[in-house]
Amino acid sequence: MKKLMMLSLMIIALFGCNGESQEKMKDEKIKEVVAANKTAIDLLLGSSPKEFSVKTVDGSLFKSAENKGKYWVVFVYQNSYLNKSESYDLVSELNATHQKYGKHFPMIGIVNGFSDDATEMTKSILEARFNFKQIDNTQGPEKDEVINENVYCTPAKILINPEGKVVYNGCGGKTETFDALLDSLVRTNRM
Repeated sequence: MKKLMMLSLMIIALFGCNGESQEKMKDEKIKEVVAANKTAIDLLLGSSPKEFSVKTVDGSLFKSAENKGKYWVVFVYQNSYLNKSESYDLVSELNATHQKYGKHFPMIGIVNGFSDDATEMTKSILEARFNFKQIDNTQGPEKDEVINENVYCTPAKILINPEGKVVYNGCGGKTETFDALLDSLVRTNRM
């Protein structure tokens, strides 16, 4: 009787663990599929990011393919930059760059970070009053990033050439160096 009871407990333990293990494997597989379906974009210097389409916070669809054959700009930054700090105003700075060069170079902003409330995040991005399209790439308890990009230092200013190659990837506040590059392209009529 003890042997039968011991065997029963072992069988229950095996099936119980196996069921839990299968459930865990199923959850992991779902996460892998979701991660694989995210748009992966390589924005490192010298790379050629694949084409992507993503909904912007104003509801329109940004299609990188529309920029094929021309220089275009990607700004990547954390959501904490949406608010002016004592020492830095990213929104004002990027809007000034857009005002000066936006007619020559298409521009898109990618907002990264964490947000508990997707609706509030969208509202914050809209209230920041950028003069160019923004992609909400924040993540939260019920929201994953929409783009899997490899930018590790923000705020980043990225320039992609007409052949689709990243020719500039600068990090940190202030856009003087980036603006000088854009100005050089405008002056030499290489847009």
